[in-house]
Amino acid sequence: MKTKLMIAAALTALTTSAFASGSHDGGHDEEKKAAGMPAEKGQETRTIEIEMRETDDGEMIYEPRSLDIKTGEIVLFNIKNTGELEHEFVLDTLEKNQEHKATMAKFPEMEHDDPNSVRLEPGESSQIVWNFSNGGTFEFACLIPGHYESGMHGGVLVADKLPTYTKGFIKRVSKSGKVTVRHEDLVDLGMPAMTMVFRAADKAMLEALSEGDEIEFLADRVKGKLTITKIK
Repeated sequence: MKTKLMIAAALTALTTSAFASGSHDGGHDEEKKAAGMPAEKGQETRTIEIEMRETDDGEMIYEPRSLDIKTGEIVLFNIKNTGELEHEFVLDTLEKNQEHKATMAKFPEMEHDDPNSVRLEPGESSQIVWNFSNGGTFEFACLIPGHYESGMHGGVLVADKLPTYTKGFIKRVSKSGKVTVRHEDLVDLGMPAMTMVFRAADKAMLEALSEGDEIEFLADRVKGKLTITKIK
């Protein structure tokens, strides 16, 4: 009887241990997200510098403001807060970030502790290593109340084939929304190098452009007009 009880106890301990350990198997299965999953330092195939700061006109921004990443790339993010306020970097889907933002509006003292996020005081820096194993459109954002609304969010495109940026020189910017650009070949549109008039995608883009700027941009046909859709 005593022997049977000892065997039962041993089996119970093994079962409890198995459930407690989960299905890690040396990977990050339990931490998988729509945007991918965390990776280890040293596995990265690309490094991206991220700066978080405020502007003189009160905007809160990341630099760069958007990212294009190939599916399967493992990215080391070197993230630094060069601003005067506390900021965070949260990588997720747009929907998940909106959910978290709503929760933080109710509980502003909350602080994330996830492998896809980091919160930094002014002058601090940190790193995230992320495996973009899934294609799609994602977002990095600061979910501290008021920061997202002040401009602190950016898009992440993850795809097998990324769009080709074109180098150009801005010759003229008009208030009507037209931008004259001397550019290299528009590879994705099959157009040769020349000087052409484009529309700016929105007012914010137009205001950020000046005569004499050298840019790298994406262009597409929008409502029958050649339009600059994104600037690196």
